[in-house]
Amino acid sequence: MDSKNLPDSPVALVPAERRISVGRMRPTTCRATPEDLKKAEEEQKDKARYKIEVLFHPTKRSSLAHKPAPVMVLIWESGKRLHGGGDEKMYWCGYPDCGKPFPSDDFGYMHVVCRHCQREQFLDPDARATHIKMARREGKDSSGLERMPIVGGERLANLTPPNLAELLVKTWYQLEGNADVYFKHTSRKIRYDKLHETSKDMDNLELVRIQRKPGILTLKDIRRDLANGADLKSMFLAMIVA
Repeated sequence: MDSKNLPDSPVALVPAERRISVGRMRPTTCRATPEDLKKAEEEQKDKARYKIEVLFHPTKRSSLAHKPAPVMVLIWESGKRLHGGGDEKMYWCGYPDCGKPFPSDDFGYMHVVCRHCQREQFLDPDARATHIKMARREGKDSSGLERMPIVGGERLANLTPPNLAELLVKTWYQLEGNADVYFKHTSRKIRYDKLHETSKDMDNLELVRIQRKPGILTLKDIRRDLANGADLKSMFLAMIVA
């Protein structure tokens, strides 16, 4: 550019985003009304932070109070992945006198320390076997490692409907009374291992989760019915035997 054509006074610099928008219509800003804000607040209040899933075997489901049936219970953090999409699996402390849930965010390398009882435990049987093998190879006492439990990713048991309802009540309150409850069927075999409360047979867990449309007790429904004097165990029991 010829210096003779330059202006005598400085020219203000225009940000790139403003230069790009020159000549275009500016989008109008829609302001939320007080009614919109109130509605959004109400919806957020009833949005569950957690999710409990109950999986039944379709041919071995029991509606009789005295007859047990195999069942699997899982817990999740709702909408934890990818900007609110997808659920993140949660786990139970492996110590029987604790047994409280915690998120997978707490996991370390091959082990985790329970945020409730502050005790260490293994993530899976392979991690446990590896640590024990290394300790023995180094001539160290492995008895402490052998007593250390493994976290529980699933609750597997043969339960009568009333006992399952009691387990769900306990789990719901362990999750701060802030969970939706899903009741699902699966065509895959549910095995009950009395020695370990985990399963190696559910490799296709995601397929099981989306297999059939579940029956759902939402947090909103649970809170409403409790406020009207309903009994939580009875609510769960009705869904179990439905």
